[in-house]
Amino acid sequence: MTGTEAKWSERVADWRASGKTAEEYAQGRGFEPSTLRFWSSRLRQIAGRTAKGATPRVRMARVVSVGSRVPAAERPLVVVVGGARIEVRDGFDRRVLREIVDVLGGER
Repeated sequence: MTGTEAKWSERVADWRASGKTAEEYAQGRGFEPSTLRFWSSRLRQIAGRTAKGATPRVRMARVVSVGSRVPAAERPLVVVVGGARIEVRDGFDRRVLREIVDVLGGER
């Protein structure tokens, strides 16, 4: 476990033991509730791989350009995670996309 993982492991354990929501726990601690939830999920994934004896793998994304008469700036970027297909357009909310990919089992 890296130093960062150890630090967040302790924070996540303290948060879970507190019984507070992520928002309540993160308040005044110098990090966002979404970061706390991300690390909670990430550490579960790491624990699952360690328990299975698997080594972490590099995840790749394939980007396919589909011909269209719509100007490139107006076409969505299609993100595929497992069997899910997500269309991302200009001005999307990065935090929401990150949470969706986490829920679908993607990694950064």
